[in-house]
Amino acid sequence: MTGRVFLITGAAGYLGRRLVVAARRHGRVVAGTHRSTAGLPRDSTAVVDVTDRSSVLRLVHEVHPTDVIHAAAVNPGQGDADLMWRVNVDGSRHIAEACTAVGARLVAISTDIVHDGRQGPYADDAAANPINPYGRSKAAGELVVRALDPAAAIVRTSLMYGLDAIDRGTAGFADRLARGESLILFSDVLRSPIEVDTLADAVIRLAASDHAGYLNVAGRQALSRDAFGRAMLRYWRVPSSDRVETGRAAEMSDTIPLDLRLAVDRAEELLGIRLPGVDETLAAARSREYRPGDG
Repeated sequence: MTGRVFLITGAAGYLGRRLVVAARRHGRVVAGTHRSTAGLPRDSTAVVDVTDRSSVLRLVHEVHPTDVIHAAAVNPGQGDADLMWRVNVDGSRHIAEACTAVGARLVAISTDIVHDGRQGPYADDAAANPINPYGRSKAAGELVVRALDPAAAIVRTSLMYGLDAIDRGTAGFADRLARGESLILFSDVLRSPIEVDTLADAVIRLAASDHAGYLNVAGRQALSRDAFGRAMLRYWRVPSSDRVETGRAAEMSDTIPLDLRLAVDRAEELLGIRLPGVDETLAAARSREYRPGDG
């Protein structure tokens, strides 16, 4: 991949920062962000608003990347429905349009939430059938990418976690517990969590391939949201006592997809890597005697 130039959108995000690190092993990187540039390479960071078509086109023509990793998104809790649509749909349209204009390879990051959770495990090319606003915005973003750039790859992934930087979901749980609040974690919601560095490596490998269309890139172990949440709280040594409760999403809302297991055999074969589950990843960390804060 010598001579490649990567443009990564959403570079200030949890995944985006790992993508910057992974991509720099294979070429020059321009880190695109609309938020804080703290921690990003100063000499190769560009501020870009993906909802602004002219801004996107100008940056892509200036950088002229060989590869664009589109990780910018508004996730649940980060903005209202209008902003979510403008970033996840309009932003994806602008990125795809710019990539076709310069002939860049596009890999767009999507989510398992595009599925309704009624027919898991889902194959890579399973039709989207979202049941909440976030899922609808991401599914629509997938469609505009496919329409404008049929050669693009679209990664459907799941919950992300790391072992050296706490993920957003677990951090939110920790904050609530620190305030003395209780948590209800769902035992009937199944996901396929993936360690964030593994995901970043897989995405960069995918960029080097000619795969077009959808690809599931997630951990091969399915866990309930309850089991995963508790595992992360234990790993990060978050005091929880008896304030973490088990509940059922089906009894609380009809907009939470339940079974979002993703089949990952195709990704492992195509990319030549293993996508370990949470238990395997944590066992490997324990074998290295690694703990957060240990010196």
